[in-house]
Amino acid sequence: MINSLLDFMAKACHYAQEHVGDPNAWGKNIEDREGYLQCVSFQMACFLSQNTVNGKDGVDWSIVIEELTSQNSINVYGMMVKSVKEWKKILQDIADDLGGWKKT
Repeated sequence: MINSLLDFMAKACHYAQEHVGDPNAWGKNIEDREGYLQCVSFQMACFLSQNTVNGKDGVDWSIVIEELTSQNSINVYGMMVKSVKEWKKILQDIADDLGGWKKT
């Protein structure tokens, strides 16, 4: 279950970033990107809160907002987006910091 949850979370972050990742359409303004992506960070906080050992103590809504908004480099497709693989590592590192994934 955890692998599929991690995969889902990583894809959600990637797809959300991809949606606002075109610098010509959405710009590079971090404040604007934060406004567009804060609901995704809140969603990740909820999943991490419910599915990590220490998440029950609360996970701040902004847990991944910096990672979502800080992508200022443009990839080979002209987009400001982290890959699903990068997101899996980011999210796994956060889960590890929160005591690891709960056993089901």
